[in-house]
Amino acid sequence: MVCLLLLSPIAIALPEVLTTGIASAASNCSYESKNAAEWHKEVSSFNLTSSSDGDLIAFDDGDEMGDSMGGGFWNMDMGDNIYNSSELDSLRNDFHASFEVKNDSASGLRLNLTTDYRYTFCFVTHSENSSEYLEAPLVDFYLIQEFDWELYRNDFSMRLWEERDMLNMIPPQWRIGSWMPYRDVHTYEGERAVDFSVSLDHDETSGALFGFGEEQTQWMYLIVDGWDNMRDSDTPAPHRNFTVDISIMTEERLTLPNYTVSCVCCGLFSLLVAAPVILHSRFQSAGVDSHGTQVDLMPMLETEATKGAPPPPT
Repeated sequence: MVCLLLLSPIAIALPEVLTTGIASAASNCSYESKNAAEWHKEVSSFNLTSSSDGDLIAFDDGDEMGDSMGGGFWNMDMGDNIYNSSELDSLRNDFHASFEVKNDSASGLRLNLTTDYRYTFCFVTHSENSSEYLEAPLVDFYLIQEFDWELYRNDFSMRLWEERDMLNMIPPQWRIGSWMPYRDVHTYEGERAVDFSVSLDHDETSGALFGFGEEQTQWMYLIVDGWDNMRDSDTPAPHRNFTVDISIMTEERLTLPNYTVSCVCCGLFSLLVAAPVILHSRFQSAGVDSHGTQVDLMPMLETEATKGAPPPPT
């Protein structure tokens, strides 16, 4: 009974784990437009681009206005100086967006992903003006966290640095300020169309040092990359503008509490330790008669009454 109690959560979640690999195929990249997520409430946009004189301009939340900063050392260190601090509700509805991505720029969506949902993302690129004679360019798609988003913006601001090619001599894991895709796997480079699924086992939050202070939500960023970033495996800039369609499908899923892993592992180990003790105690008690029946022992062959007289002394 204890084994069944410990293993039942795994048995319940096993069908979902086995079907995770076909989540994209099951969704078929179709979304419910009736209950679509709302702009600036559950989803916001961003755009990293540069003006004609090389200054970095970042548009946040789909605004037509942004902050521009001068070049040089300040621009290199601080990036676009916009930290995307506006609040977003947790994404629980499907969503679709189409927008243009300029050459040598990056655009995408800022999201607040949550647990109890599986998110399927579908990207499709098109040549600008739906040209039938020009194939859609190969671009890069990334899903990153807010911490890496800060590093990504710094990388974008340094793309015109003359000594930037020297980074190729340093292994990626030793590069200072290098950004990484979410869980080190959600990077899709050199693609015209791609779809993938993500499920969170806990909400992405951060707090002050030693847990003091109020927790803050860590946003997730879907990036359509149209420039040559610091990754060695990325695709160079396409040298032309293009459009992209992004569809997000949401699906409720069963989420087991994190403590079930500890319960299962510790429970199985405890059973291995306790099994010999239980078997030994049951073996010892198997021959004990609970009624306490008295059994006569075999009498001695010789007693004091039957002993012969000792021989007389000589």
